[in-house]
Amino acid sequence: MRNHPWTNKTSSALPIPGVWLGLRLLTSLWLVSWSAVRPQTDLENAVPPWPPSSPFGDWLQRVWLMPWLRWDAWHYLNIATRGYRPDDGTAQFHPLYPLLGKVGGTLAGGNMLAGLLIVSSIGALICLTSFERLASLDLSPEAARRAVFYFAHAPAAFILFAPYPESLFLSCSIIALLMARRGRWWAAGLAGGLAALVRQQGIFLLVPLAWELWESAERDWKKLFSRWRAASGLTLVPAGLLVWLLYRAIALSDVSFDWQQPKTLIYGLMISGSATRVVKVQSFMPPWQALWTALGNLNVTNVIDLALGGSYLLLLLAGGKYLWRLRQSYFLYALTVIVVSFSYNTGAVNSYMGLPRHCLLAFPLFLPLAVWGGRRRSVHLAVMTAGLVVTLALAMFYTTRIFWVP
Repeated sequence: MRNHPWTNKTSSALPIPGVWLGLRLLTSLWLVSWSAVRPQTDLENAVPPWPPSSPFGDWLQRVWLMPWLRWDAWHYLNIATRGYRPDDGTAQFHPLYPLLGKVGGTLAGGNMLAGLLIVSSIGALICLTSFERLASLDLSPEAARRAVFYFAHAPAAFILFAPYPESLFLSCSIIALLMARRGRWWAAGLAGGLAALVRQQGIFLLVPLAWELWESAERDWKKLFSRWRAASGLTLVPAGLLVWLLYRAIALSDVSFDWQQPKTLIYGLMISGSATRVVKVQSFMPPWQALWTALGNLNVTNVIDLALGGSYLLLLLAGGKYLWRLRQSYFLYALTVIVVSFSYNTGAVNSYMGLPRHCLLAFPLFLPLAVWGGRRRSVHLAVMTAGLVVTLALAMFYTTRIFWVP
């Protein structure tokens, strides 16, 4: 009989910081090399990445920070630097990540971009270590570690280290499920509420958390009602979203909802109506309709998103039965994330903007993959190699701003 994962923390956790550090350094060096080929900011144009130059602080910033300042990172930087404004689209970005980035930036001498990257890096480490502990509850230590490795090398996984909120969101989400598995429902609800303050998808955690509570009550309504105090802890998940909605309504006058127009439930309430200032064309529709739109406009960007998003869909189709047997709450969460991700359409030119990044949030899909990968070394090496090659290619596209929008 193997030891319970919580009784052997040292042996299960030590390799993960090494993976985290290696990927952190590799992605940074990879991005700075491509930023020399295609610089995007004034500092990148003015200061070469090599050799080191004076003033040394500017050179360090140019090498370690500026290659990451792309796309939505600008919006998070603006929020951390000057706060939200109702007229620039920043109201669509949830507050916990830029708030922590501001704290980190203050500690870093006022450099808010450094603060955001610090939060992302710490979040990535917490995410990976927590995922191993969660996976160890159902898999062998070796398979649990493989799940983390595959996840860390997944398509678009470089975003865990970028000034984006994914690593913080995943940390909160994984910890929420971990606490639920341990029967700590208020801690689970708190982590879920924090996830809702990071991204809209945090509200989806109500599904697996409620299912875990139902399972803990042995699917007995009487037992469930007798645990009303524990169940009350899960109200912290929608409470996190409600706090953000109240801030948007009071401070930004950004919340609007018309009962005669149900579509305003998404754009106007759940998502800021000013989101179109960031992405001009966007909407939610049935996933088959969004997929048909993308298939009807096969340019380079759409092909990349469809291929990579399709890999997650394939994992769901191939591993869904195993995941359901392993833990039904995980299956329900992964299914919800994938369906919603494939329902988000951003027009004809770039139909599925951010699809691989959104699908990455369905982290339970890497559990069945970890089991399959342990059967043959060749499969394990193929998964690791393909994942690393793809995520490095996407990181190159990210910093050079060609072909693909994260």
